[in-house]
Amino acid sequence: MANSEYGFWVVWCEGGGSPTVKHENKRSAETEAKRLAVATPGHRFIVMEAKTGFLCPDRFEVTDFDDIPF
Repeated sequence: MANSEYGFWVVWCEGGGSPTVKHENKRSAETEAKRLAVATPGHRFIVMEAKTGFLCPDRFEVTDFDDIPF
């Protein structure tokens, strides 16, 4: 799969912190998950694919007000 804004994989450890590395392909993420599992026995590492994402702008203006006071 070609790399796109949301086409990436991460490795997450149950009970650990948030993932910080984006992998460009599934194989790279799986290799890293296996390496981490061997290095830290008893911890489960999950490979997750990002499918969709959302971003809210820092500021936005609401312009659809009616004249009814609260």
